[in-house]
Amino acid sequence: MIVECPSCGKRYQIPEDKLGAGPRKLRCRSCSEVFTISAGPDRRGREEPAEEDATTRARRLARVLASDMVVYNRDTVEKARLDGSLPMLLKAEIDRSWQLWNSRFPEMGESGVEIFRDALKDVLAKGGGDFDGWMPS
Repeated sequence: MIVECPSCGKRYQIPEDKLGAGPRKLRCRSCSEVFTISAGPDRRGREEPAEEDATTRARRLARVLASDMVVYNRDTVEKARLDGSLPMLLKAEIDRSWQLWNSRFPEMGESGVEIFRDALKDVLAKGGGDFDGWMPS
């Protein structure tokens, strides 16, 4: 089965037996979009789940990007949480993630900054105040 990301158009060849009978969520490796697909001959008669609104997708992507920063910089994040230097030590990663996020949701404006900041606070700082005044550079 050929699956196409609804956001960036990247195409993937996935064997139908790997998908199972019910709807499945996939994350695009190219743009991180999460979307739902269904496999099998009965997919035409199945009602598709309602599409999520842009704010929900924006929040999810912000959290995914923040989670990726934790995964790929685990030692740095743990040390920086202790001494309060998260924004400084991860500045380059945060800036790159913001640029990617903002390229996907440029229409969000000021509320987009809040969404991204909330993800940094919740995921990177584990609820701490390290990013209370964070603004994109």
